Amino acid sequence: MTTQGSSNELPTDMECPQCNTTMKIFLVQSRNPGIDVELDRCHACGGVWFDAGELEIATGRSVLKSKTASDRFCPRCLIPLLNAELTAGVAVEACRTCKGVYLDSRDMHTVTRSAPVKPPEDVSFLCEACGQRKPFAQAQTTPLGTECSDCYARKGSPKLSAEDKEKASVFSSFIGWLRRD
Repeated sequence: MTTQGSSNELPTDMECPQCNTTMKIFLVQSRNPGIDVELDRCHACGGVWFDAGELEIATGRSVLKSKTASDRFCPRCLIPLLNAELTAGVAVEACRTCKGVYLDSRDMHTVTRSAPVKPPEDVSFLCEACGQRKPFAQAQTTPLGTECSDCYARKGSPKLSAEDKEKASVFSSFIGWLRRD
């Protein structure tokens, strides 16, 4: 979590627990005014990492811990993650040390089945190309990151595979789910 005007002291280069690709930072506004939630997203497999407390701040939902070890490792602590469950019954993985939570693309698909198609207008993100904060409605998912519609238009739209289009759609629905009260 990062509040406006402060910096996050955690390392920013982190590998995805599923595919070991470097995850990219994605800021969204929480339901609490003035507080942003910094998600780490893998653009290769679509997984998302929440640092300690971020999932609760963003969604108001809790994680129920389990003692069963996962086959994935924490990107912060490099220890095995534990299989866990959200209060809504969605299977996730959590770190017993740093309390981070990982949702793979299957987990996100499960939580977004009933999510709105478009996220609310007040959700924002940081454009990978120009570095500016933009409304999520302007987000364009590319194989290299998430860009605003202006940067996306300047570069020309890349040809996306069906798999990349599906990941973009699931992630958009996931952001809508995050903001749902």
